[in-house]
Amino acid sequence: MANFTKKFPVPGKSADVIYSTVSNGIEHFLSKIPLGAVDIDRDDAAKNVSFKSSMASGSLTASEGSLQVDISLSFLASAFKGKIDDGVSKWISKTFPA
Repeated sequence: MANFTKKFPVPGKSADVIYSTVSNGIEHFLSKIPLGAVDIDRDDAAKNVSFKSSMASGSLTASEGSLQVDISLSFLASAFKGKIDDGVSKWISKTFPA
């Protein structure tokens, strides 16, 4: 199983704004990645969005000025780790332009 963790800086944005934006856009982003059926859970108090499918699971946690992304890929999906990592990075940079 392949894992990756990244902390994305989101300067000038509060944890509430980051969480709200990610929470509202996660379905659209995940629909572009062939992960199969995906379950999404939101924890407003922890400002965390987590997802799980047969191909991957992960969490996105908002804090003041940053977004922590932790993803675990199945053996089959691990071959696409680079593409998924690039996709997440592009999505975050589009969602929170500098």
